[in-house]
Amino acid sequence: MTSAIKIIEMLKVIDNRAKFIGIKLNMMKNLLEKYKDDKELLKEVLKLTEGTRLHELILEAYPPLEKLKEELKKEEIIPIVDIEEKKPEEFCHFDGHISIIAYIREYMKKYYFGSTVKKIFYEIGKDYAIKMGIDNYDKMINIMKEEFGETYIEKSEPITFIVKNSKEAMNCRALEPVCYLTAGFIAGCLENITEKKYIIEVIEKKCMALGDPYCQFIVKRYIKL
Repeated sequence: MTSAIKIIEMLKVIDNRAKFIGIKLNMMKNLLEKYKDDKELLKEVLKLTEGTRLHELILEAYPPLEKLKEELKKEEIIPIVDIEEKKPEEFCHFDGHISIIAYIREYMKKYYFGSTVKKIFYEIGKDYAIKMGIDNYDKMINIMKEEFGETYIEKSEPITFIVKNSKEAMNCRALEPVCYLTAGFIAGCLENITEKKYIIEVIEKKCMALGDPYCQFIVKRYIKL
């Protein structure tokens, strides 16, 4: 059975790969039309994409969703007595045992920092690597295996790291990559290894939280002027 998350993943693929807006909107329309008889599923898609660019695109691609959006607004009108009892929305859904790192990340995201937690955890990971003074790849890989998951370098240009059984992503389900701490740690290590000759940016392209078999990190290097 197709889930809302799976539909959103397919919509993201269309958004990333279709270069022309007309083709992109038509492909999105064709996909969403397949589920026109399942209003609850489409409502869930709308809820999960609320506030994103993808949300606006799918409304443009498939106008009948506007009516469902209005229905959602009416459903959100609940008695005041229920407001205090409503739990904060979960950004990442857990399925089984998770690491303390993943739990702290989601707790901070839900109750304190929202999407800013991405930057915070990235910088924590980076600062941790720099303070430890990791200055070679062997040390880096060994510590990552211990702290984050089984790690190896997939290729050297661009530098690409693979982390299997990531402690940040294991048993988590999300709509975007969640290994912010790991990405920051890689960046901090590489700044040390290159003696801070480069500005390092690390982007997670694949993530177990998205259903990928492993987490993949791509390194971008910029020469300091």
